[in-house]
Amino acid sequence: GREQFHGLGSMYCRGAAAVILTYDVNSFQSLTELEERFLALTDSASADCIFAIVGNKVDLSDDCTLPPDENRPEKSVASCGSKVRKQVRAEDAIALYKKILKYKMLDEKDVPAAEKMCFETSAKTGYKVDYLFETVFEMVVPIIARQKAEGPTQTVDITDYKPAKRTKSGCCA
Repeated sequence: GREQFHGLGSMYCRGAAAVILTYDVNSFQSLTELEERFLALTDSASADCIFAIVGNKVDLSDDCTLPPDENRPEKSVASCGSKVRKQVRAEDAIALYKKILKYKMLDEKDVPAAEKMCFETSAKTGYKVDYLFETVFEMVVPIIARQKAEGPTQTVDITDYKPAKRTKSGCCA
């Protein structure tokens, strides 16, 4: 069913200051699909777009050594016995981030370090979700401020509408 909406993605990325690409840490296939299906959607993002690679569902993985997080109530963490094996390592996410930089023809010294832009979260428990958005937000605000200072936006102000003057046509005047 996702194929029918694939063409709409570039419209939502047009001029984006940040793109958060998310995969399931318990499915290597999801990381592969992320690269194959959605990388091209970033073509319409702004030239200085920030990219974040986010592994989700760490609450379901067998990695039971999650550090305490003030945003995650300890009682919401399931027991380790029902967990699945984590299939995507942090190194895999870092490799994808570096592929994105290469794809976008960006120099690694001009963008945030891969280790800073690859996250592992749990949307269910809230583990590191706030940290992800705070990090991206801190990087995006200066970019947006600089873009506004550099000149007019590429949007059309429809409130500044002036009707065109009517002229007589040559054949029916």
